[in-house]
Amino acid sequence: MKLFYYLGKREPDYRTLMHLQKDFMLEGIKIPVSRLVIAEQTHSKEVHICREIDCGAGIGNKPQIPLADGLITNIPYQYLLIRTADCYPILLMDSRRNVVAGLHCGREGTQKNIVGEAIRKMKSHFYCQLTDIIAIVGAGICHKHYEVSQELFDNFNRALRKMGLEPDLTQNRHLNLRKILNAQLIKEGIPEINIENVNDCTFESSNYHSYRREKTNNRQINIVGILYG
Repeated sequence: MKLFYYLGKREPDYRTLMHLQKDFMLEGIKIPVSRLVIAEQTHSKEVHICREIDCGAGIGNKPQIPLADGLITNIPYQYLLIRTADCYPILLMDSRRNVVAGLHCGREGTQKNIVGEAIRKMKSHFYCQLTDIIAIVGAGICHKHYEVSQELFDNFNRALRKMGLEPDLTQNRHLNLRKILNAQLIKEGIPEINIENVNDCTFESSNYHSYRREKTNNRQINIVGILYG
């Protein structure tokens, strides 16, 4: 088996996908919409372990996976879709155990440590070894453009201290989610050499949808799955 992943830009986009609801191609791979799994994404730390019956969740009249912001699967040709437009997509892949995960990581999910929740489930349910997990942190809003209220800033740093992480004091009331997400991955035991970053800022680059820049309801699509062959 081999693993497949795609980190999205402006096109193909989520709104068009939902409008057409047709199979589509990504980097030479045909993605059947009936094999997609889409989470509700409520800014939680809930990570859902997918079953075959979950295929097609979020397509047509089939509901999205409720409350989840993370998805894990070891089922071939089941494609996990995470949508983002300033929040960070994180894709976790273990090619030894053939297990993949897709995470939606905004401020709240990061504060609740969805990264740790996903890694623990990969270990406990699929016996993944930390040294086998590759983590890819996709494009998201950089700290220069992510200012929050003093209350949210203080709550975020309070949560970091409880996790045993250094508070994010790089700029007053500006959150550096990429830095924190990388720190969480390392604290959970993922080797730094196994972590890849796409260092694009969705706010700065017109190649991406950005909620803060455009107030858009459209999103990038980020997909991870397992193929035979």
